[in-house]
Amino acid sequence: MGRVLFFVLLGVGLYVAFRIWRSGQRSRAAGSARDEARPVGESIVRCAHCGLNVPQSEALGEAGRWFCSDEHRRIGRDAQ
Repeated sequence: MGRVLFFVLLGVGLYVAFRIWRSGQRSRAAGSARDEARPVGESIVRCAHCGLNVPQSEALGEAGRWFCSDEHRRIGRDAQ
């Protein structure tokens, strides 16, 4: 009877260890998939007037130069 109980407990222990190992594998695979799906960062441009670095989507471009605000764009246009 003692041997049967030993092997039953051994089997349950191995099953639990396998499930823990398998869940770790799945979470690592999901983590690497999330890292690959992460978008690449946006370009940063420098204001031609004050030198402030701003994301390109927020910058105002004119004549091949980038500006951080409409006021700096206007100053840059007047300086030409």
